[in-house]
Amino acid sequence: MISLRTNRLWLREHRLEDLKPLRAMLSDPALTYYLPSLRHETQEETARYLEGCLRDGAAYPRLRYNLAVCDVNGALVGSVGLHLIDGDPDDGHYGLGFFIQRDRWNQGYAAEAVGAALDCIFARGAARVSASALAENLASRRVLEKCGFVQEGLLRRHTWHDGAWRDCAVYGRLKDESEGGCDPCFEK
Repeated sequence: MISLRTNRLWLREHRLEDLKPLRAMLSDPALTYYLPSLRHETQEETARYLEGCLRDGAAYPRLRYNLAVCDVNGALVGSVGLHLIDGDPDDGHYGLGFFIQRDRWNQGYAAEAVGAALDCIFARGAARVSASALAENLASRRVLEKCGFVQEGLLRRHTWHDGAWRDCAVYGRLKDESEGGCDPCFEK
């Protein structure tokens, strides 16, 4: 089980009661504009997504971390996900994804949540975390850069999005670039 607190946020495992707020976020066209694979038209789609998060949380070895991002009052305001791309779960290469509900945008929640999740996965032994964003998604790119990611490339006309081929910026952060410091963050 994971439980991690920052100054304003609590990152925890998803729970069944997250269904309603997740549904609200994942059916929001503005929030999911850059995450079309997470756009949910029905509550059943969101329920399947949440079931997957719960299943991933119970798996051993753990290959995916889907963390609920809650405010100080415990209200769900987003999610941060890390999934093993390559290597061993204890020292491998993870991919990162995140979203924050729209009324919390431009308040630093995404960077705070991503930073905490990164510190913890690196404390657990991960060697590398990578992420990508459409080149035009400046907000997500700023979050990654605030969290110490380095742009490693630009994949030209890489992703079909909203009726056109779009460039995709690729980012990475290595363990030895980690600022570290939220220990213990993974409860056994």
